[in-house]
Amino acid sequence: MKLEYFLQVYKETFVPWCLRGHNCTTSARLDLLLALLDDECFSEQWRAIITYAIDLVNSKIDSGSMDSNHLAVLGMLFDKARNEIRIRKFGEDSFHPPGSLPHHWHHELLEATAVSVAFSLPPFGTSDAQFVCSVLGGATEGNLDSFVSRKSMTLIFREVLRKLVSFILDSSFSSVKQASALFDSEENCLGLDSKNTGNVVDMARFALQIVEGSLFCLRALDEESGLVSNISAAVFIIDWEYRMSVAVEDALDDESRKKIKARMDICESAHGYLSNISNLWKSFSGDVRKGIRSILICTIRLAIFREDKLDNKNFASLCCMMMTDVLERLCQDQYEEQNLLDLLLSKGDMWPWWITPDLNSMEGLSKSDTERIYANGNYKFVSLIDKLIYKLGLHKVIACDYLDILPLSTKDSANTKVTSRAWVAAEVLCTWKWPEGSAATSFLPQLVSFAKSRNYSSYGSILDSIFSILLDGALIYGENCSQSLLHAWPTLGEDMEDIEEPFLRGLVSFLFTLLKENIWGPEKAMALFQLLVDKLFIGEAVNSNCLRMLPSILCVLVPTLCQRSIGSSECTNKDGKPDPLNENQMQDAVKSWIHRILLFPSLVTWQTGEDMEEWFHLVFSCYPLKATGGNEIMKLNRDIDHEERVLLLNLFRKQRNESGRSIASNQLPMVQILLSKLMVICLGYCWREFDEEDWEFLFFHLRCWIESAVLVMEEVAENVNEIVTEHSSSDNADLIHKKLEESVLISDNSLINISKNSVFSFSFLCGLLELQPTEDTDNLNPSRTERWDPIKNQILESILRLFFSTGIAEAIAGSYSFEAASIISAFRFYHRSFWESVASSVLKSPPHTIDEAAKSIKLWGLSKGPISSLYAILFSSRPMPSLQLAAFAVLSTEPVSKLAVFGEGIAPCSEVDSNTYQESINLDLSLEEDIHLTKELSYIIEKLPYDVLDMDLVAEQRVHLFLAWSLLLSHLSSLPSLSNPRERLVQYIQNSANPLILDCLFQHLLSDLSLMHVLKKKDGELPNIISEAATAAKCSITSGSVLFSVESLWPIDPVKMAAFAGAIYGLMLRLLPAYVWGWFSDLRDRSTSSMIESFTRTWCSPPLVANELSLIKTANFADENFSVSVSKSANEVVATYTKDETGMDLIIRLPASYPLRPVDVDCMRSLGISEVKQRKWLMSMMMFVRNQNGALAEAIRVWKRNFDKEFEGVEECPICYSVIHTVNHSLPRLACKTCKHKFHAACLYKWFSTSHKSSCPLCQSPF
Repeated sequence: MKLEYFLQVYKETFVPWCLRGHNCTTSARLDLLLALLDDECFSEQWRAIITYAIDLVNSKIDSGSMDSNHLAVLGMLFDKARNEIRIRKFGEDSFHPPGSLPHHWHHELLEATAVSVAFSLPPFGTSDAQFVCSVLGGATEGNLDSFVSRKSMTLIFREVLRKLVSFILDSSFSSVKQASALFDSEENCLGLDSKNTGNVVDMARFALQIVEGSLFCLRALDEESGLVSNISAAVFIIDWEYRMSVAVEDALDDESRKKIKARMDICESAHGYLSNISNLWKSFSGDVRKGIRSILICTIRLAIFREDKLDNKNFASLCCMMMTDVLERLCQDQYEEQNLLDLLLSKGDMWPWWITPDLNSMEGLSKSDTERIYANGNYKFVSLIDKLIYKLGLHKVIACDYLDILPLSTKDSANTKVTSRAWVAAEVLCTWKWPEGSAATSFLPQLVSFAKSRNYSSYGSILDSIFSILLDGALIYGENCSQSLLHAWPTLGEDMEDIEEPFLRGLVSFLFTLLKENIWGPEKAMALFQLLVDKLFIGEAVNSNCLRMLPSILCVLVPTLCQRSIGSSECTNKDGKPDPLNENQMQDAVKSWIHRILLFPSLVTWQTGEDMEEWFHLVFSCYPLKATGGNEIMKLNRDIDHEERVLLLNLFRKQRNESGRSIASNQLPMVQILLSKLMVICLGYCWREFDEEDWEFLFFHLRCWIESAVLVMEEVAENVNEIVTEHSSSDNADLIHKKLEESVLISDNSLINISKNSVFSFSFLCGLLELQPTEDTDNLNPSRTERWDPIKNQILESILRLFFSTGIAEAIAGSYSFEAASIISAFRFYHRSFWESVASSVLKSPPHTIDEAAKSIKLWGLSKGPISSLYAILFSSRPMPSLQLAAFAVLSTEPVSKLAVFGEGIAPCSEVDSNTYQESINLDLSLEEDIHLTKELSYIIEKLPYDVLDMDLVAEQRVHLFLAWSLLLSHLSSLPSLSNPRERLVQYIQNSANPLILDCLFQHLLSDLSLMHVLKKKDGELPNIISEAATAAKCSITSGSVLFSVESLWPIDPVKMAAFAGAIYGLMLRLLPAYVWGWFSDLRDRSTSSMIESFTRTWCSPPLVANELSLIKTANFADENFSVSVSKSANEVVATYTKDETGMDLIIRLPASYPLRPVDVDCMRSLGISEVKQRKWLMSMMMFVRNQNGALAEAIRVWKRNFDKEFEGVEECPICYSVIHTVNHSLPRLACKTCKHKFHAACLYKWFSTSHKSSCPLCQSPF
């Protein structure tokens, strides 16, 4: 066949037949069409195929789009052509036959058509994107043969970018819309219809399909790295919109939600596409990845500073997730990571807010405007940094200390130097708080963790740089530091919130944390001290800014310096002198400062504007005190020599001599603050040198200042009482709450701070007298004389009145609503350290002083009394642990404990002390008369809600429940055995107390008991919770108290609550064994009862049995007819009772699980006793032991009394056949008027209840 004829047939027959129609035979027809390609006429054949195919495609161009079916056929043809190219390449080394290279298949008409399809506008055909992808190629990594030229390929991808950017520009998120400006100007969207959201979405879908189908073709455009970067970044930005849309869906208005929903499919497609190719981005060239990173970082920054639709709390997490994805996908090595972080943290219009980074010197500070407000974007940006530190590590984000390897790419080797970002750390510290975090709770702990995991050489320089930046800032803005000096002394590191100047606050918190965690030690502290002292003077002039900020820093620095000179409780070395190790530098500086103050006039003549205020504070900051022991006794924390002590005493006496008591006439708050601080220091360091005039001066001012605070707090309580009383029937709760908020506000905070210093001084004085030997203080200290005792008692009573006043205010407010009580309790947290010092003094108050303070409060005449005030503090809606402990201690101490349990109307005790409230107590009460607890206790003890079992193990209501039971058990333990009050209280618990308390107790233990199989483990292998609970249970059993557990309860955590539960359970076993046995007997879950019995048998029963046997052995039964012998090894008690010619020996065996299992009682020997009486005696002993809520010795004693009465002729109760009731130990008193038989009241009540009759059980006469 001739070539011309073959070509004619091929063009006229095969080409139309093979390309027309799209059906199941299309693939085979296209294979035939390509198989007939001949090397001699390849170009002409291919031209004929393309011409005919394009004509078919364009045949429906008038309908608005190209023919999709023909485009699909054409796309299939190109896929098969690529396979033909690979076949033609195979086996050929140097010669390239026609069709063996991609450019052999290029055709102008094909390129024009591909570009035309790419540039087309909606509506798009179903195969349009597939056609463009088939022309471009690159669907897989090995499929890179393209049927268009590089120029056409670039045009197509530029159009793809335009369509993607048009979608970005139409976003409802301002940050996404603004990101469109980040692309090259030639990729703008001019000419595209962006007004119609539907068109924009369709164009974006079309463009995204092309990107997905030709990714590897796009990656191959190396010389067009900007285009590749822009398209890739555009997809990332669309994914970013998807993430934000998911996060803010609930917060949008209907219009925005509708628009986002229309775009959501595209955004979700981009998100899924990026997820599928997440591992491919590192294969892109370095320039492409760099371009993508640059655009994405700018987008994240735009979102942080420009986007206001997202919740701040969630937004930082969203940005952090995006940032970590970018780091993971687009960075090949640590240098690229650091360059990316540099780009993120680089200076911008709104960042940083406080510090201007200068990476060469790590210095340079932005000027601060006093009226400047933190930008919301700055908060969000710092929150992002905080989360990045948590995610990546501080070593990457701040320290940059893992850069000891060469970058993978040497192209930018000249720009690989990365320095630490100390300025970022300083900015974070200055910002202080941000959404979901703060410097104190998140950044500083991470800094500590970083420093402790490395040697000093790897982190020392960055810490020094952070310190230097913050110090320079504090020095520049030192004029703003003066406000913090009004606070009470001592200002410790935890009072950072009181420092308003950002640089100083950041510096103090940074320094305090490093010193507290021993990252910086005494040597470093001394070097910093010397640095700060050197900056105090500029030539001969005082650096005022340094003077203002220095006290806050020294309050943190000096305690560490004191560690050098006080290695033990002794303050001096063998020569009686301070430790000379660099201590002389600090002492010389302090002495020079005191000399300077002595040149000033006395405080009474001080006027505003003089700079001696700052010098006083500077000196005060050099005398730290620290709290030691459970009662917070103040202790000296620095050693001083004789010369310095004399200077201090001279300073104190200068105020005393030149002003006397007239200083009270100078009402300037600063004068009072300075004098109160001076008294604390001089009392601590010079008290041995005080004379009577010094003590008189001290006591007078302490009493005046504390009483001034008492007046203020009592006025607050009166105002609260008036508001609640007048508006109790009002429905306007908001108005009452507002009035309460106004009533608790104290306009002059200096009064609280002065009183705090006064309480410090008084507490310190009491601590000194407790710690010093009596004979020593008698000789050296006139305060030991009786002359000062009345004044000290008055001061302590005033402190107690402060304590009662705040409780009464909360109790009165609580009678109106829970929210009202919360307002009062929240007020205390504004002056937390003051109330903690008050609580410390309350804990050391003797009973008679508490009694006097309570009486004075009771005479006050408010709607709530002292007992209600104590319960309000104990069960506060916003509890303060120190106050709670003080309230518990007072409530559990006589004489208050009686009123705390039974109220002010009834005290069921005939042995009430004559000095207590006899006039308000009715003592003539019979044993059978019901008793009533105070409503605060009864509400919890009796009406315990079952939902408490569903509460968290550290829930506030659960803590209150345990505290209430602890108070009840403490009072029960204090009552004499077998006394009427004790018997009645036991009977009340047996009848009225909700046994759900025991279920609550074991909720803290059962999970660990079941999981660990504790009984099979040794003590050393016990879980911490079980170990603590077992130890507490043993201690409460042996001591008969739970106070030790209450003292260690705060701060609340699961382990401490478990120990508290163990202590309460142990004390209940000791005081209420029958009550616990009754609850245990009602348990229906065998697994639970088995674990409880195992716990009791292993840790509680042994000390309980030992205690019971010890009490029996030491008991004095005082009767020659009765004797008791004890066998501790066998856990047995033998009771011998003889009367006339009769007698009986009973043996009582205590079980291993006592008291959960019944005591075994048996008769060893009987003489002259009938079998009936013998059984009766055995049964009665068993009943007395089983029903005994108290010591076993008392049960035996009651059993003996029972038969003593029987032998004396006292008639037994016909119902229970016992003279003494086995439960409440009462005698038969209620007699039938007909048969004259006497019955126990409890037995008769039970008879009436069960028989539904009111007649005598014996004669059936009406009773």
